[in-house]
Formats: sequence, structure tokens, C-alpha cells
Amino acid sequence: MVEKVDDITPKSASQGPPLEKSGEDSNNKSGFVTPRDFVPLPSEGRIYPPTSALHMKKEVEVRFLTAADEDILTSRSLLRSGKALDYLLDNCIIDKNIKSSELISGDKNAILTFLRVTGYGADYKTNISCPSCGTEIDHTFDLSKLDMKKLSIAPVLEGENRFEFKTPTGVRLEFKFLTTEEDRVISEAQEKIKKATKSPIDQNVTTRLKHQIISVNGNADGTIINQYVDNMPVRDSRALRKYMEDNNPDLIMEQGYDCAHCGYEGEVEIPISVSFFWPDS
Repeated sequence: MVEKVDDITPKSASQGPPLEKSGEDSNNKSGFVTPRDFVPLPSEGRIYPPTSALHMKKEVEVRFLTAADEDILTSRSLLRSGKALDYLLDNCIIDKNIKSSELISGDKNAILTFLRVTGYGADYKTNISCPSCGTEIDHTFDLSKLDMKKLSIAPVLEGENRFEFKTPTGVRLEFKFLTTEEDRVISEAQEKIKKATKSPIDQNVTTRLKHQIISVNGNADGTIINQYVDNMPVRDSRALRKYMEDNNPDLIMEQGYDCAHCGYEGEVEIPISVSFFWPDS
């Protein structure tokens, strides 16, 4: 089920900084506080365990970007390590019990897009290729008009990141949606495998499936899962990956595009380039 985000830019974004409330920040002597608002989560918090601060949370409170946050976005050490956006999220989410590493990718994307829109505006100019004629052109997308795909399938148990799927060949699988920390681990694992084997083959599909599948016909043994994935029929693999993609709670990073060269009219994927958070790059 696709739900439209009514307006990702809160009304307070057009107003000046509010006067500081009593007890808001005892170290802030300026009399001003940074605006903040609530960001809806595509997962609605249904997959986070009861021990998590995200459990059953439909939205999280996030403050707008500040000049100090730009120090993070321009920190060379953080950029080299790939941790700049995680530091940014941890800085801007009000509830410090929430860590960026535990967010699934769709929830993380929702918060990052909110920060981008309220910090740099909704217009996002980037280079795209026409799906029909292949012409490359700079195109401006409106990030405030993105649709949201909320979680529409029920987990095995509320508060557990565990979902069921039966493959075309009849194998019963359980899978999970990956967190940003797990995405990082997968990227590192893929790099290690490539270096160790010196193979020209990128094991992107199998490495990811081995992390996402958590049981095969009720067996959660890691060795069994790895062996199954390596021998998984391609139609099962494709069916599972499509099911996970179709049901992954996330922002829908697509928008309409009319090509002036060939007349193509339709949806195109919005690529996330360096200009998303570094619009002057």
C-alpha cells in the first residue's frame, strides 16, 4: 500500500527560530532553539523489539540541520569512513536512545530526506539518463512530493523483524529487512570476499541473501542457510527478492519525467548522488 506524504516540509520551516522554552537547553544562552518536527517512519516501528526506543513508534522527533551539522558533512575523516550520515542522524534525532545503526534503510531514508528538504530545500538537481533514449541530462526533482510505502505485511510477531515467504518451489523462508549497520557489514563482507578469492565476480546477490534469510524450512542454522542460498533456484531467488523489494517500507524514490529528446513520459528512479547533501559539489 502506497501512502502519500502530505508535506515533508513542516510549516515551521518557513518561520524564524522560536524563542527558547524554559528548561530546553541550560547551556544555550542565545534565547533561540533550533526548529524541530516529527518525521513519520515507513515501518511505523512495528519491527523493532520492545527493548528498542523505536518499538511501535510511528514517528520520531528530529531537529533541523544547523551550521554545526555542516562540520559533520564536511569532515574528511567521516567522509572517508562513510560514517558522516550516521553521525548526522545521531546528532539530529532528539531521543538519544535511538541510534542510527538500528534503523532499517527505509526509516533512515525518511529522516535523511526530511533533513535534506528542511536544510537545503526540496529542489534536488542531479544527472539522470532517459530510460528510453539514454540521453543524459540534469533534472530537478521535488523531494517534498515523494510518496511513502508503509509496512503492509505483518511480521511473524509484532516487534520482530521477521517475515514469512514461500518460494515457488515450496521452500518456507523467514527473512528480515536490513538495518543500516547490517548494510555496512554486507558491503565490508563483499569486499573481503572479493579480495580473498581474487574473483572478478561480485557476490552481491548471495551475500545479501545470506544476511536477509533467517531460516529455511524452520532451520535457523547459519551453515544450512548459506548452503541453501548457494544452491537456491534462480526463480526462488528472484521471487524472494521481488517480494522483499515490493514490501520494503521506504520512501518511493521515483518521480515523473518528460524527455525533451524522445518524448518519453513516465516515472524515473531518483539517483542519490553527492549533491543530495552537498548541493554545491
